[in-house]
This record gives sequence, C-alpha cells and structure tokens, in this order.
Amino acid sequence: MKLFVHLIEERNFHNAWAKAIHTILSKGTDLVIGGGDERKPIKDSCMLISMTGNAIKQIEAREVHPQCPFRRIVEYCNEFTRAFLDEYRSKPLNEQFSYLYFERLTHYEPSSSENSSDQIALLKNALADQIRQDITSNRAEAITWYVPFDIKRSSPPCLQRIQIRYIPEYKVDVHLTWRSRDLFTAWQSNIVCIIEMLNREVIKPNNCQIIRIIDYSDSLHIYTRDLEEAKKVKLVPVSPQEI
Repeated sequence: MKLFVHLIEERNFHNAWAKAIHTILSKGTDLVIGGGDERKPIKDSCMLISMTGNAIKQIEAREVHPQCPFRRIVEYCNEFTRAFLDEYRSKPLNEQFSYLYFERLTHYEPSSSENSSDQIALLKNALADQIRQDITSNRAEAITWYVPFDIKRSSPPCLQRIQIRYIPEYKVDVHLTWRSRDLFTAWQSNIVCIIEMLNREVIKPNNCQIIRIIDYSDSLHIYTRDLEEAKKVKLVPVSPQEI
C-alpha cells in the first residue's frame, strides 16, 4: 500500500476542487477510518492546495462548482457569526453539536479552570500589530484542539489551525490546516464560510485583502459511498487570465 502526498496550485476555485477529486480518484489510497460500529471506507490523500488570483474572488463571492452537492452555503456561513453563536450557546446541551468551529475559535476554553479566549479578536489585533510594525509574523494563529479532551472523542474538530500572515502592502496569506477532510461534500463550503468569517472579523477591518490561501489536509478523502458521483465531476472552462 502506497501513501501519497499531493500538491495542487490553482487560480480557479472550481478546478481546485475538481483537480483534487481527480487526483484522489486516480492516486488515492483505500483506507478505513472511524472505529467500532462506525467503520467508514475512504479513498485518501495527504494534500496541500494553494489558491491565488481569481480563486480568491470566487471564494469571496460564494461561488461553488456547478456539481458541488452541498448547496446550503448561506445557512452554513451563518454558523460562523456571533449572532448565531449567542443564540446557539443559550440552547440546552442536548440540543448542541459536539463542537462548532466558530465557538472553538471565539470561546477557546481548553479546561473548566481557564477563562475562554476570543482567538479571532486576537488574530485581528495580531494582524494590526504586523501592519504597524511592517513585519510578517508566523505567530498569528488560532487553534481548535483541546488536549486531552478531543483525543478521546469520536468526533473531534477537523479544522486544527488558522494562520494569518501579513504581506506588505496590506495583503494577507491565509493558511488552514486540517486533520481530516471530506473533499466531495464539505471542502468548498468549509473554505467559503471560513474565509468569509476571516474577512469580516480579521482582514477587512485591517484594510487588507487575501492574496493566497494555503489549505493543507493530513487526510483529504472521498467516502466510498460518494465515489461514483465524484467520478462525474468535470473541470470548468477558464479565462486566459487564470492560466
């Protein structure tokens, strides 16, 4: 059995997704994840996807590939807002999810003995500091993992880390790191909504714009149940400016 690492560089968001699918279909490794009664067969790859140019504009415009099966983008992006989170946190525990990314990012509380941290506000301030000092820092990060709490759970957060780097003049390089990722149904909506949140909360308030998104997954996969539909995904035509 061979384990592969793949790199995709794209200026078109739709084709970044399509190329990742084609890569996993042709070169992915057949594995089984989960455990106990929830064994999930997948085709898997470790993959880094770099997106620049028009891909950034498409993400910011909430444009997804015509064959993307997930269409509740507006509803999902709402989960990355403070209004939604305030309402959500008032619900009984039995009506809450095992985790929300935005809750982990804005109310980071790894133990009951510690006060929560608003990591998104800290990222905003850290970007402002980079601009003021005219430096590029690799220390402006937000994380989701609670150790040892999450390592024992069957459904810990897939998103692990967000890094924001300032690139003069008023540009931003965004890095997203994932331990596990459903490419076929979740990848596009994850990126669209996280980038929208970062623009609203961190980047635009500092008068910056994104020039690159690095999306790295330890395990980027397609579930076996989705393989036949994934095989139908096609590249979309692109303008000469995107080539």
